[in-house]
Amino acid sequence: MIPLSEEEAGRALDLGRLDAPVVGVSIDSRSVRPGDLFVALRGERFDGHDFVEAAFESGAAGAVVEKTSWSGSSSGRSVYVVDDTLAALGDLARAVRKKSRATVFAITGSVGKTGTKDALAAMAARSCRTVATAANQNNEVGVPLTLLSIEPDTEAVVVEMGMRGPGQIASLVRVVEPDVGVITNIHPVHLELLGTLEHVAQAKAELVQGLASAGSAVVPAECKILQPYLADLCCRVVYFGVGSDIRNAQVQGWLLRAKSGMACEVVLCWPEGEVRVETPAMPGYRAENIVAAAGACYAAGLPMEECAEGLTGLRFGRGRGEVLSLPGICIVDDTYNANPVAVRAALDGLLRLAAERRGRPVAVLGDMLELGGDSEQYHREIGRYAAEIGVEELWGVGERARATVEGYREQAARSGTRGRDQRAGHVPSSLEDSSLVAGLRPGDVILFKASRSMRLEEMVDRVVALAGAGAWATGIEASEMGETEPEETGRC
Repeated sequence: MIPLSEEEAGRALDLGRLDAPVVGVSIDSRSVRPGDLFVALRGERFDGHDFVEAAFESGAAGAVVEKTSWSGSSSGRSVYVVDDTLAALGDLARAVRKKSRATVFAITGSVGKTGTKDALAAMAARSCRTVATAANQNNEVGVPLTLLSIEPDTEAVVVEMGMRGPGQIASLVRVVEPDVGVITNIHPVHLELLGTLEHVAQAKAELVQGLASAGSAVVPAECKILQPYLADLCCRVVYFGVGSDIRNAQVQGWLLRAKSGMACEVVLCWPEGEVRVETPAMPGYRAENIVAAAGACYAAGLPMEECAEGLTGLRFGRGRGEVLSLPGICIVDDTYNANPVAVRAALDGLLRLAAERRGRPVAVLGDMLELGGDSEQYHREIGRYAAEIGVEELWGVGERARATVEGYREQAARSGTRGRDQRAGHVPSSLEDSSLVAGLRPGDVILFKASRSMRLEEMVDRVVALAGAGAWATGIEASEMGETEPEETGRC
């Protein structure tokens, strides 16, 4: 990190001069390095105050503690007492950010935050020394830790911002002070917390409303629900859109799939130019992530052609639409999270991929969480949509996904299956996959998608292992792989 002098750190914590400069900050006593400042955070299942002594034994130069939680002795030790250690962590991070000359990007949105962060980090890194949010550390702890990893030579910082309620994004913006704020989209997510889509838009808009006049807001061109929150912005607004016919979008782009199906071509357009680059294969909905990232690069004045080259090796990580070509079958591992809009996009991608591979499209869809009082209806509509577009077999996983299966069967019966043999089944959890396995056939293309807590990746791992053992490549009877029957199954 960029070191803070004794005076700078003390000023950030409103304590006066500290005993030593801050050359590193740690919230885990196990990772303390000599000279670090240890910040004792309190969580639901732990209290960092219990590990202050361990931090000093590991070489910490000082510890930040809360006056209501600290009962130890500070004799001979540099112990700094504050009202709120979480706030203190953010104060230290903001002090580091202020010392940096890097361009700071912040990203939020209903879906695609991490994908956009990954794309933007890859693009910015082509021309800048870049730091980005690690994994999904996008909350009030992870965001400060990202800023605290800024080095003196860092030129770009990409920060992902999650949200659990009103005011949280605004609080993070005060710490980050971004130069460019990106809103990926507004969709029906977090409805259990916020109630309506309008409230979701209001909460996400806290990012761009907190930008300084010299900053830039990067937002989707066709997101009408955001418009009321953009009218009074004092900063520049850059619009992006997927497709070549999006009105008012300064940055546009789309994906073209290579004939082999194992690569894509990204097309990006902006007022001064156009570029095409080949990327690894990815689902079509990733276009929104890439174009939003390109909009951020454009807003920051980065060289667009050079940034686009960063997409050539782009990987979105486990569970984020990864296509796994296995012996006999193909899996789309999209298990990281789910909401109605993302599931529809994933189903569209499944049908395209299955057509390219001439395989049977199979969807394994688990519960979608945080959808509020209309959750059952959202699940039912997803099932209907899957049947309507031609998914040939659907499995629901979890209690809410019963409605998905019901909707699938209703639509399949209504349309007479259009000559297709459509089947559906339900299991209570991802642990019960033998019935699914028994129904898979060589050539199948299988999408797995659910909210993170459904742990659908465990089901993916077991299917991958069976495929590796030749279950669908050598004629092994899938029914021999397990004995558990589904709660309900049948043809539509």
